Amino acid sequence: MTRNANLYEICDQPILGGECHTPPGFNLRFVYQKLAGHPVLKYLILEHCRHPAIKLTEISPYQEMMRKAMQASADNWQDPLWIEATFGCLARLLDSIENPHWQQREKAEQIDGELTQTDLQNMIDNCLQDILRIWDKDKNDPWFPVAAQVELSGDDHMDGRNFINVLQGLGSFEYKNITVLFALIRCFLMTNPARLRLIRKPYRGISEPMDASFAWIWHRIAFSDVNFFEHLLVFLVSDTSRRQHYPRIVPILENLLRYCVCSSQEWLETPNKHIQHPAITCLPKDPEGRPLCRLSEASWQKKRDLGFGEYVPDTDTTFLTLAMARKWLDFVQREQLTVDKELLAACNSLLAYPWVEIISEYQVGGKYNSNPPTIQITRPLDYMGAVPIWFDKTFRNDDGRIIREMLGNEICPGHNMDILDAILVNRKQWLALEGENLAFLQRLLDFHHRAFASGNFRHETAHKYYLPETYVYYLGRMYQTYGTLTDVDKRILDPEGKIEDMRWIAQQYCKDELIGYSLNAFDAALAVSALVLLAYEPKHDGVIAAGLKVLSQAAGEGRGRHPYRAYEWNRMRHPTRILVGSEVATSLFVLRACSEAMRYLKKDITINRGDVTESDLQALWNFSL
Repeated sequence: MTRNANLYEICDQPILGGECHTPPGFNLRFVYQKLAGHPVLKYLILEHCRHPAIKLTEISPYQEMMRKAMQASADNWQDPLWIEATFGCLARLLDSIENPHWQQREKAEQIDGELTQTDLQNMIDNCLQDILRIWDKDKNDPWFPVAAQVELSGDDHMDGRNFINVLQGLGSFEYKNITVLFALIRCFLMTNPARLRLIRKPYRGISEPMDASFAWIWHRIAFSDVNFFEHLLVFLVSDTSRRQHYPRIVPILENLLRYCVCSSQEWLETPNKHIQHPAITCLPKDPEGRPLCRLSEASWQKKRDLGFGEYVPDTDTTFLTLAMARKWLDFVQREQLTVDKELLAACNSLLAYPWVEIISEYQVGGKYNSNPPTIQITRPLDYMGAVPIWFDKTFRNDDGRIIREMLGNEICPGHNMDILDAILVNRKQWLALEGENLAFLQRLLDFHHRAFASGNFRHETAHKYYLPETYVYYLGRMYQTYGTLTDVDKRILDPEGKIEDMRWIAQQYCKDELIGYSLNAFDAALAVSALVLLAYEPKHDGVIAAGLKVLSQAAGEGRGRHPYRAYEWNRMRHPTRILVGSEVATSLFVLRACSEAMRYLKKDITINRGDVTESDLQALWNFSL
């Protein structure tokens, strides 16, 4: 009886056995030896994974596919028809995969009681203690570590169509090679449940816990730092009593923002009007080309092996930084703080560029067709009005080839919400509600409104870097900014009330689809923050309380002295599924959620103190006021 084939019986001969004459072929052999040849992965997992649909006598089409990949030129990899013809059999294999139900969620019971103010303060104190302990570990160069965890099971939504689209949309053959290998690994691993269980297990909630700490790639990037900056700033401003923490927290805020605004800045030029402008990258380097993102030499090499050796500044991190730069300037002025003047000057300088005009050159459906999304796996979104993730930047390889989009370009609703929020935060300086700037902003708002009104935002397939719950949390952040507009400006921006429509849809999603079913700590932190930012009413109906209860019950689940586990904060969907998060990241999100909730619920009690109802008395009792 003919046995079934494993990965090595298909790939060893065409990749390792023949001669290799092209740079893509040399790279494919190298990454195959590094990835599939890793002893633990090979002998413990993959060698035992035999595909039930591929007999040893039927491997020739797959071997021919790998031979063509080994002989491919750089031009072949830029030919969409060659890609589709060469990798069609692998695409069909991906289509045959049946995904397990990873997310385990049960209907949640409604709760009656609420946490006391003391309970909330204890959670805040525990998170803050964890945050400061991690920051203090490196006295010379403190940072908040974030880890990347590679999931060999791959993206659950990487079917054949998406796989071919990714290969056709990427710029570098190095990234394409690693994408092909990860797709092969996914096909063999997902059809062998016993080995799959060693890699990935079902979990409670929506965001996936990160448990493979032995394989984490630690790094520091501006995207993480700018989010952490905001969480700590929210903690400080949510209660006047937090001024006692200024001496400890303000220097951390300066460090985080300096890393984003100064260390991670590089210069670009817009593709049409040729406006020179700064942008924020997640892979900054020093003048000698060494990474400034706290990667070890081994991790830096591993990142290059995975196809991430070169990076383009992204619109998300840049606009998040622009929003936080403005919030820092406003906070310092309001509180009359004595802080780093050079950082203040750098923030002012960064904000001085015509950012709406700059980003409008990239908008789908705008005046130009610059840097369009070459990868369209975030279905079923309608991209009209959206902005792709990467700015325009070219790279010249050693052989002289110019590659415009190393990673391709694609659209995720999450980073588009950050762009909308940052523009509203800086609306006065950037004249955002006038002329062409307003037209850009309204097209962007229409994109978001369609995502919510259609229900497409609920689909994980519609998101590249985030889960739907994160997008809803981002909407809450934007809605809070929207609340600072005058009534006149609100009517100018949104005469049809689309933002209020989005808010209502998001509130129902949080109530029915998040809080209504079992969550883990990270899910709950996002849900609580979103509900508060979206000004959910009635405040004391048990919805916000249910999210806070999850956070309270999960406290102590973390490794070592961390109060919480690491969870999937954001992710990559190609070249394989890659989770990004850390224990301290969870602490920062929970810190924000509890700080926001305490402010929101406490404010309600204070307002109603003069006319106390039965529900007010219950609230007063619960919060010990």
